[in-house]
Amino acid sequence: MEPQIHEVISYQDDFLKKEEANSLFKHLIKYDDLTEMMVMQAATGDTFKCNFGKMMFIDNDLIATNKFPAIIWGTSTSWSEEMLTIKQRVEQLTQTEFKTCVCIYYPDGNSGVDFHSDRSAFGDTSILPSLSLGEERKFCLRNIKSKEETCMVLKHGSLVVMQNGCQEHYEHSLPINPAYKNPRINITFRKYGYETK
Repeated sequence: MEPQIHEVISYQDDFLKKEEANSLFKHLIKYDDLTEMMVMQAATGDTFKCNFGKMMFIDNDLIATNKFPAIIWGTSTSWSEEMLTIKQRVEQLTQTEFKTCVCIYYPDGNSGVDFHSDRSAFGDTSILPSLSLGEERKFCLRNIKSKEETCMVLKHGSLVVMQNGCQEHYEHSLPINPAYKNPRINITFRKYGYETK
């Protein structure tokens, strides 16, 4: 039976207090690799500049074994003290270990992402916590079969947790809207590897 949307997603608008969210935003905005627009290479070999910035924080063992080469994944670095603290809070809330997080920088409302499901490129995506910092933006989910959409506004310091079944039955997007003038950072915590039964 197909799960209802409230069964596969949760939202906490005050996961971080305003002061905590402000401090983390200021910390991340200092990373030039995050705020510079990402350059990607097409299958043809041509390169193009994206309208967002990206970097990853990852566990030291993944760095030591070069699991995320920059030519494929972009910039990655060890968890900063500030990010490690947030990671531990997210892990405590979800009772799940996350070895990586992907940070995406959207400079304004002209930058967004179309409907998609998060593929399991390097690990299980049955649970994906996503922390929002900066500009409040509309976030939409769409049922893959019925195409019915549900939207909400993600507040500064809020946490969305996409749970088991979400990626299989729903797509999500951050719609472009030029009315948004300020930057936003999205932090998605991800597992590495797959559980074996």
